[in-house]
Amino acid sequence: RSLTAQLNSTRQKPVSKSTVRRRVTAAGLHGRISSRKPLLRLQNKQKRLRWAQEHANWTKEQWNTVLWTDESKFQLFGSNRRVYVHRGQGERASPQCITPTVKHGGGSVMVRGSFAGGEVGDLYKVEGILNQHGYHSILQRHAIPSGTRLVGPNFVLQQDNDPKHSSKLCKNYLEKKQEAGV
Repeated sequence: RSLTAQLNSTRQKPVSKSTVRRRVTAAGLHGRISSRKPLLRLQNKQKRLRWAQEHANWTKEQWNTVLWTDESKFQLFGSNRRVYVHRGQGERASPQCITPTVKHGGGSVMVRGSFAGGEVGDLYKVEGILNQHGYHSILQRHAIPSGTRLVGPNFVLQQDNDPKHSSKLCKNYLEKKQEAGV
């Protein structure tokens, strides 16, 4: 609608919404739900670009020394995402057009894992809400041992900037490990 209105504000002969829709589709643009991504400040975008430029020429051997870590949440039943179906008139209640749900979401499980050089490290089930102390325990019992086992003592730990990852407790622990050559 807004594109049609914008076009018609500058034209002598107006165009219809369906004409605009057909031309947009013919140009390869299709209506989709927008992706959801964290809002990044300009400073963070610049840091990410600088990091990518610094590592652009790394060899495969260098990348194999990186222990990649992160957590993921999995829905035990159903999904929080929209599900689209194509259905005819009167088919709304048809079983193939329904996505089943359960009350109160059906639960989820949070896991934290790592990998390096094509090998998989420990997978740890996170109980409750993860804070800096819980993450410190994961570093001690899972991440560091996985990195040492998969890469050796001089691996690079790659994690995001979650506040618990950059807490003083965890930073100090990692600095001491680095000084010790682990």
